[in-house]
Amino acid sequence: MYQLLLLASEEPEVEFSPVTPVLSELVWAAVFFVVLFVVVSRVALPKLNAALAAREAAVVGQVRAADATKAEADALLADYRAKLADAQTEANRIIDEGRRTAEGVVSEARSRAETEAQTILTRAQADIRSEASRAQTALRSTLAELSIQVAGRVVGQSLDSDAQRSLVERYIDELSTTASQN
Repeated sequence: MYQLLLLASEEPEVEFSPVTPVLSELVWAAVFFVVLFVVVSRVALPKLNAALAAREAAVVGQVRAADATKAEADALLADYRAKLADAQTEANRIIDEGRRTAEGVVSEARSRAETEAQTILTRAQADIRSEASRAQTALRSTLAELSIQVAGRVVGQSLDSDAQRSLVERYIDELSTTASQN
């Protein structure tokens, strides 16, 4: 071992400089670089390129799928908006139809009520005329009898009731006609 140390000490000492490399190291570095480059270009680079191509194809596929999904979503959104607009139009139509129906019902009820009120008023007026006529007839009859009784008491004898009644009724008719002309 001592000999090895001697041999090692006999070699000229070379000073290490980071700027000036050793030529033998440069040759070996170049050889290793070429070998490494060949190995990487023949083995690793095709696998890396294949992986990158597969990744690119996957990304392109995903982008196409996303575009297709977006187009489908846009179509669904347009369909949804169209259905919503149709539903709104239908709701407005139903509301308008309900209003028209309500107005028709109110108008019909008002018309029926007015007709019924007119019928009731006409009947009431006919009943009033009938009752007034009956009351006039009864009043004339009563007035004629009272007049005959009063005249009989004043004269002191019984008068012919039928003749006197016709005379009193004629006088009342004349009074009615005179009163209605004034």
